[in-house]
Amino acid sequence: MKKLFTMVVALAAFASSAMALDNEPKDGMSYQAFLGFTASKIRGLDGYDGKVGGTAGFKVEYVLPKAHGTYINAGVDWTQKGAKTDVTAFAVGAGASDGTQKYNLHYIEIPIHVGFHYNFSQEIGVFGEVGPYFGMGIGGKNKLSLDESGSAYSAAEDAATYKAFKKSTLRPNFQRWDAGVGFRVGGEYNQHYILALGMDWGLTNMWRDKYADAMADNYGIKLKDVKNYTFYMTLGYRF
Repeated sequence: MKKLFTMVVALAAFASSAMALDNEPKDGMSYQAFLGFTASKIRGLDGYDGKVGGTAGFKVEYVLPKAHGTYINAGVDWTQKGAKTDVTAFAVGAGASDGTQKYNLHYIEIPIHVGFHYNFSQEIGVFGEVGPYFGMGIGGKNKLSLDESGSAYSAAEDAATYKAFKKSTLRPNFQRWDAGVGFRVGGEYNQHYILALGMDWGLTNMWRDKYADAMADNYGIKLKDVKNYTFYMTLGYRF
């Protein structure tokens, strides 16, 4: 990631000193709204696979004067992250059937990126950007969903469903604060419609310290670091 960030910054610096490009973006401020989906995973959480979620947000972008398409942007977005795993009746007890257990995590995030626009024409353009993000967990559950219904199944689900950010030394739980680095690439049509692909690579260990300490003190288990990893696809509109 450090090499990727260095490469993008070097590209932006080169663009700033180069000759003006044909159809280059206009200097100044613009605004974007976007909506899309995520495919996320919690790296280091053994036995859990990725899951699909949603994302939506708003950002402000500023094309630097005489920088030939170099820009900075910042935004606020809601993003759904998490992971899931299959469970068996033996694992959940209470005579329950098989099912799935999911971490559904909801974050408010602030990404701050530097990037570069290149327009092939007045209608078609491409861009790439990279930078850090900062997130706060606003809600989430470790939720058990069983394949059957009935009192036994309800009891098993209730026993294994709880708030993922709630402080506890008995159940796995996460801290609310997250941070990492991300990048986006994409295309723009008619200077308004934007399709973007991107990835965020979390750098913060998500386990709450008191839970990790309790596992070490009470059971002699040293938990591995777990970190968010998220892929994005979004559609946006520039105002």
